[in-house]
Amino acid sequence: MKIKKTLTFSFLLLLTAEFIYNVSGYAIKSGLGRTLGVEMYGRYTTVITFVTMVIIVVGRSIPSAMAKRISENKNNFSIVQSIKKTAAQMQFFIIISLTAIFYLLAPFSAKYFLKDETLTPLVQLSSLIIPTFALSSFHVLYFNGLKRFGAMTALKTSRGIFRMLWIIGLAYSFKLSGAFWGAILAPLSVFLVAIFIEIFIYKDFKLFPKKTKKSLEVVEKYPWQSIISYAKVFVLFTLFYEFFVRMDIYLIKIFLKNDYFVGIYDSAMTVSLIPYYLIFALTFILFPTISNLKSNGNHAKIKKLVKKIIILLFATLIPISVILVFFSDLLINLLYGNEFYDAGNLIPLMLGGTIFGTIFFVLASIWNGAGYTKTPAIITFFAIILSVTLNYIFIPAYGISATAIIFSATSSFMGISLLTLTYFKFLGD
Repeated sequence: MKIKKTLTFSFLLLLTAEFIYNVSGYAIKSGLGRTLGVEMYGRYTTVITFVTMVIIVVGRSIPSAMAKRISENKNNFSIVQSIKKTAAQMQFFIIISLTAIFYLLAPFSAKYFLKDETLTPLVQLSSLIIPTFALSSFHVLYFNGLKRFGAMTALKTSRGIFRMLWIIGLAYSFKLSGAFWGAILAPLSVFLVAIFIEIFIYKDFKLFPKKTKKSLEVVEKYPWQSIISYAKVFVLFTLFYEFFVRMDIYLIKIFLKNDYFVGIYDSAMTVSLIPYYLIFALTFILFPTISNLKSNGNHAKIKKLVKKIIILLFATLIPISVILVFFSDLLINLLYGNEFYDAGNLIPLMLGGTIFGTIFFVLASIWNGAGYTKTPAIITFFAIILSVTLNYIFIPAYGISATAIIFSATSSFMGISLLTLTYFKFLGD
């Protein structure tokens, strides 16, 4: 009963923050769409999608492994600080190296991967998003491991506000380059809020704590191998999943070479994934909760929790998806304007992604929290192969409509596969 009340309160808390954050996301997309127009919005989407795949991987791999280890030891503050210190040192070198590599390879990436050399300056500018996002993400996942959902709510809410202020404000003044500078400054602002919370609210900001006789042995010796052992598998899942949800933009850009189609497709996907963004807050709660229950051997509680999550998913996703299908044109017009009217026809074609793509990601957080990251990673890998193959065959002839249908079909494959395996792994007698 206590876990149920805690989860309910935490979910409502994070749901509020997620609502504010997603409203900001849709406000940004709507504002950029109207400010930049379809083609310039398509260029922004192409580059942001490319760099986001990188920053999500670096921002979640080591920090997620840190969060898992912290959730297993959250009552021992010395170990928690030791884990944080080790993860921070590892993350620092990864951020610096990856940012430099991404910047230096920008001409190559634009020419051979994005098939548009004119995107080189934007790709180089976007490299600065990597360190600022990684800094904010590190602290979000640190609080996640400690189950400090109040702090997470504050950071999520502030990020939504900062994104609107910086991205829309600078895009209005400086157009496309301003939008990218806004994307750089928004997570940096969130990082400063995180530092403030640690120093003045929780008062435990000890990224590199002082050495004392009492703490020296524990703080100095937490093995980095323990973090890597989880991170190396989790980073594969994150890389595969982020590539899966973003590769449609690359494929459209590569095969059709048209920024207009990129803008139309992204706006359609943004609307079709509204349920995904609404429920995303649940994954922040499930990951540390399942991890903690698994480490304590509470299999009965895990089974009960998984049942309730599956019921919740179907009870919310199906009615919301029906609304999206019937009001797709209206939603596109409200968010983006008449210039994006063609996107409304794609939303019903993405229904499988709306329902089963969301189910897959929520269930994946359960598997990841339980330490079974290989399973969702393997499923995602096969979905990528299937999607790329089908797009290669059909997108030249049928355009973005084929991509929407393929996204729906492969997402359904992922969701149904993991749902079936979840039944046998967690619910079977």
